[in-house]
Amino acid sequence: METDPKPKKKSNSSNKYMKFSGIAFQLAFLLSFAIWAGGEVDFLMKNKSAYMTTLFVVLAFGGFMYNLFRDLENLK
Repeated sequence: METDPKPKKKSNSSNKYMKFSGIAFQLAFLLSFAIWAGGEVDFLMKNKSAYMTTLFVVLAFGGFMYNLFRDLENLK
């Protein structure tokens, strides 16, 4: 009678960092959405410059970085 060996468990620290593996895709999607939404608002407001696009991108990036730093602090 053969017994199946128990599967090896991944270390806990590697699991914590796995949630950050898709961070580049999240940032790309967020910035793309901010650019699109800002462009639509600029078009509706008939702005000659991309004021709202710039504002949306800066706010999105700032919020993303805040969330990232908060998540990294919680890992400790």
